[in-house]
Amino acid sequence: MRHIVLFFLLGLQLFLSGCGGGGSDTPVNPPNPPPAQTGSYVVTAWSELGMHCIDGKDYSVFAVLPPYNTLHAQILKRGDPPTLVTAGVTVTYEAVADSTGSINTSSSGKTNFWSHVQALFGSTISPDLGLTGTPVQSTTPHAMTYNKSLGYWEAIGIPTIPTDDAGKWNPYPMVKVVAKDGAGSVLATSTAVLAVSDEMSCSTCHASGSNVVAQPSAGWENDPDPARDVKLNTLKKHDDRWNISAYLAELKTKGYIYQASLYQTAKSGTPILCAACHASNALGASGLTGINPFTTDMHALHSNVVNPSSGVTLDNATTPAASCYLCHPGPQTQCQRGAMNQTACFDCHGNLSKVGVSTREGWLDLPSCQMCHNGGSRFPSTFDSSNAWRTTTDSTFATNLNKPAAGKSLFRYSSGHGNLYCSACHGSQHSEFPSLKANDNQYSVSLQGYKGKLVECSVCHVSEPSASSGGPHGLHNVGQSWISAHRQAAGNGGKTACAYCHGADFRGSPLSAVATSRTFNTGEGGTKSFTAGHPISCYDCHNGPNGD
Repeated sequence: MRHIVLFFLLGLQLFLSGCGGGGSDTPVNPPNPPPAQTGSYVVTAWSELGMHCIDGKDYSVFAVLPPYNTLHAQILKRGDPPTLVTAGVTVTYEAVADSTGSINTSSSGKTNFWSHVQALFGSTISPDLGLTGTPVQSTTPHAMTYNKSLGYWEAIGIPTIPTDDAGKWNPYPMVKVVAKDGAGSVLATSTAVLAVSDEMSCSTCHASGSNVVAQPSAGWENDPDPARDVKLNTLKKHDDRWNISAYLAELKTKGYIYQASLYQTAKSGTPILCAACHASNALGASGLTGINPFTTDMHALHSNVVNPSSGVTLDNATTPAASCYLCHPGPQTQCQRGAMNQTACFDCHGNLSKVGVSTREGWLDLPSCQMCHNGGSRFPSTFDSSNAWRTTTDSTFATNLNKPAAGKSLFRYSSGHGNLYCSACHGSQHSEFPSLKANDNQYSVSLQGYKGKLVECSVCHVSEPSASSGGPHGLHNVGQSWISAHRQAAGNGGKTACAYCHGADFRGSPLSAVATSRTFNTGEGGTKSFTAGHPISCYDCHNGPNGD
């Protein structure tokens, strides 16, 4: 079964992506914050996943996703311009306590994954090692390796579980990323969250006695272990609909020795890997001929399921809690916790039927930034008036084309200003800064002094640039030096460009809103103060764009 492990690992490295507890959060918005990072180096770090999903404590019946978090980092030497550091340093990750004291330094005693990893993935690994041999975060620093082709440091497949060392459920465990020079001296540190949740709530319909429509023909399992009970009922229902006998020989060639039914196989002590039959880009699994990919079947087959608590089909649900959060994490996890937390899942991805359509390739055909952010506007949905994903030629806030593959342009593979990955400044998808969770926000607070996407030039630059363009997304800086520079920029025919962010009427827009409270010296003996969120306009200091 070694080949099974290899295609699984390669697939995870290429394709794995996630959907969105930490302690309470309070705003950190001091006026004109000084740069929180003043050393010679900066560590940027992010989890590839806004939220990684796992099966949880029990892997004895079947497995959808293993413990497998991936951490990335880029190291910069501050300067004008800053430079990326690609050699001559060591980069490590280690567990660190959050503001509530929660720390997570092990996984093996919190799940039975390692007891069943051989049957599921054909690999025998020591407890607290992931499928790639990467250790779980602990009090011992573990090395990250530099990926030359992608241009970042990485730790692939960290087997994180959402239970801390005190036994408390916490889907937002934190790690510290440390960069050291060749002599072992610390250059800079940063934090990241290895978000992981086991809140895949199949129990809404598949727990014994829950939903009569989902009851297996042989009756509910009524297993005393709730985790096993839900999964065994699911396999029974699967066997009611599909006979796997025609696929047993092909499964055997791949190393899976299954019996006449999935239920019998699991009851005999062999857990089922869903991706053994259903292709999954998340796992790099090719599946079996004639069987739909996992993402296709899961969404398409459940699209017309009636939510027993609301009486409405999942396709027609109006809130994520009544649809997406029944399977994805979830009401407690709050997977969608980033800056776009008021946007419903289906506003970007579509309803279950759209996600499950055969022409959409799971994990690779995903909404991109420019579907909502283009033309100086922020659209509330990725879908246009024809109910198709919006297209645009505006590349200001666009993902990189054809990354990671031809025709696939994904946020998590995109980079921009200074060759930094978008996630280094914006956070991972579904946990974009500012997040609803304090653990996520600790990163940006430590780098620029307040929560939110990184917008302070001083994080990486020693001296604040004053150019009218050339910054992230081609924008100018947001500091004091722009006060005098903007007159010339606007006066030299640049006023039209200003409208993109400041609005067609130059009265401000969400794109011109200040991220934190600021006070500026106008250069004329006066000052102007703005509260966080104020949309800067020409009318704040002048009588419009043509005024003095």
